[in-house]
Amino acid sequence: MMTKTNTISKPVKIFYRILSALALISILTFQSYSQNWAPIGGGTNWLYSLVVYNNELYAGEQGGNGGHGVKKFDGTSWSDFGGINGTVNAMIVYDGKLIVGGSFTLAGGLEMKNIAQWDGIEWSDVSGGPNSIVSAFAVYNGDLIVGGYFTMVENISVNRIAKWNSNGGWAALGSGTNSQVMALTTYNNKLIAGGFFTTAGGVSASHVAQWDGSNWSQIGPGISGIVYAVASGNGKLYAGGLSASYQCISSWDGSSWSNLGSGVGGGTYPYVFSILVYGTDVYAAGLYTIAGGQTVNGIAKWNGAAWSGLGSGFGYGNACGAFATCIFNGKLVCGGIFSSPYTNVAQWDGLALTGLNQSNGIIPKDYYLGQNYPNPFNPSTTIKFSIPEAGLVKLTAFDETGKEVSQMVNENLAAGSYSYSFNASNLASGVYYYMLKTNDEVQIRKMILVK
Repeated sequence: MMTKTNTISKPVKIFYRILSALALISILTFQSYSQNWAPIGGGTNWLYSLVVYNNELYAGEQGGNGGHGVKKFDGTSWSDFGGINGTVNAMIVYDGKLIVGGSFTLAGGLEMKNIAQWDGIEWSDVSGGPNSIVSAFAVYNGDLIVGGYFTMVENISVNRIAKWNSNGGWAALGSGTNSQVMALTTYNNKLIAGGFFTTAGGVSASHVAQWDGSNWSQIGPGISGIVYAVASGNGKLYAGGLSASYQCISSWDGSSWSNLGSGVGGGTYPYVFSILVYGTDVYAAGLYTIAGGQTVNGIAKWNGAAWSGLGSGFGYGNACGAFATCIFNGKLVCGGIFSSPYTNVAQWDGLALTGLNQSNGIIPKDYYLGQNYPNPFNPSTTIKFSIPEAGLVKLTAFDETGKEVSQMVNENLAAGSYSYSFNASNLASGVYYYMLKTNDEVQIRKMILVK
């Protein structure tokens, strides 16, 4: 008996092969174009700082030549407001207001000296202000910390770094530093400063130093080159700038400095100007062209093990690259000096970012830390929390022995409700605890990882 078999003619086989090839091309094309940079409105002037305030994106830009010092994006279009007659280098949300600093003398037509505050309606001064350029902000122990080129605020000698609050006014941080402060953050309950300086508080501190509220001290041997960016997360302090010994970016684990793989470099000016820690990833923005042996053009991601680029990066030329980073509407936003892919500001419209997202614009009445969901989980879970006031927020995870296993959030946040996507793929099964800590509140909950 003959058995009948199903056969497919040669033309049909060719047809299916064509369909398969087209499907593959379609998939590859989708991946190529979905992982790309997208415009934000019509762009900005040269851009040096970014921050989210009242659910809008604020950009600090170069004044003059069509620039207005600062502008805001509401999700649809950019708008100018008030007007600043110079360049805005740094911005932060403090005490419910947007604080801007740079090199200017007027804000909204009013006399301001290099620093001003915006409450969403009008500008006001910050008790006089510094006598020269402001480069960086942070919040530490409830005070606004200001760093830059200045040596005086009002009639107080401060030497490039000072603190301010509306109740106590301006005050010095010891004897300050012997040269410019370019970057500020917090790490392990200390204020971290980076810049041109080689001493802080009169003690040796090569380009990076820490302040404990009373005294300055060095951080290991310091960094051999100028530090333009500092950030903290994942239990580490990160420093970036121009440093041959650490390939422009390095991390401090509390006892020693170390490289992030082969670091970054290349180009005429291989600088790192901004570091953003988001979830377990570290984003480094600057003027460099190479990261981990790959061409990246000014922006790259370190996942703890390897560097990767984000599309084709930014710009082409010696002075083109990214100077500022932030997260807006769940996407990475970069600003700087570039015309490619878009005019000085763009958002990464590729793979979804994991980490912190602001869920709505409603200001809560109380502090709240929700139970993670799902729980038990494997390997990812979502943690929700709310803060009624702006300030430094820390969200950390611990094992049953009390050892910190992840520093999920350690940054200044505006009042609001947030969610954090926690990935525990590097942890073993077991019981863990997560803690929300602010200046006024501590809350702890338990979660269970089952693999």
